[in-house]
Amino acid sequence: MSKLVKYFGVNFKKGDYIFREGEAADVMYMIHKGKVQISKGIGTFDEKIRILGEGEFIGEMAVINSMPRSANALAVEDCVLIKMDRESFDKTIQKNHEFSVSVIQLLSDRLRETDEMLMVYAKNDRVQRLYALVLAEMITGGKRDGSGQWCLLNKEAFVRRAVERLKWERNSVLSVLAELVAMERLRVKKDQGGSEWIAFKID
Repeated sequence: MSKLVKYFGVNFKKGDYIFREGEAADVMYMIHKGKVQISKGIGTFDEKIRILGEGEFIGEMAVINSMPRSANALAVEDCVLIKMDRESFDKTIQKNHEFSVSVIQLLSDRLRETDEMLMVYAKNDRVQRLYALVLAEMITGGKRDGSGQWCLLNKEAFVRRAVERLKWERNSVLSVLAELVAMERLRVKKDQGGSEWIAFKID
């Protein structure tokens, strides 16, 4: 490892960006000392994904597919990184068995993490889409309850319309609706006749 630091070592101060999302990518880094925060722009926000430490890799896809950076990398401590382009990476893989095993394990772990993150983002997207539809219908067709504190939509009628508009299965609509209730964004109330109503608290 000392040879790698000698030939490929680079320093970053705390607060320095190592790279930014969308930039051209032709090198990867291994963290020798310090910690690096990985984050990704989500709309107008910068969502923190993970903090990486000594022995971990960042920007490794640059030497595999040369695609633009998919995230930001920020030094959260003073860092010493081992910087490699495709040529030096290939040579190190061939000569250093321990390094090559680490890279294979890293790629396997990152692939699994990516799959898990995609599932989370897909789930969040479904929740937000249904919530937006509920609020839109509350504005255009909701009615207030007797207290004036809740805006109501007939649950069964809404579910039918949501199935039609979103092209989801009925059970999917009901499942996401249950999540919104569990998150306390909505409630479900029953009237005296037993009909269920989606309820949104009016501030």
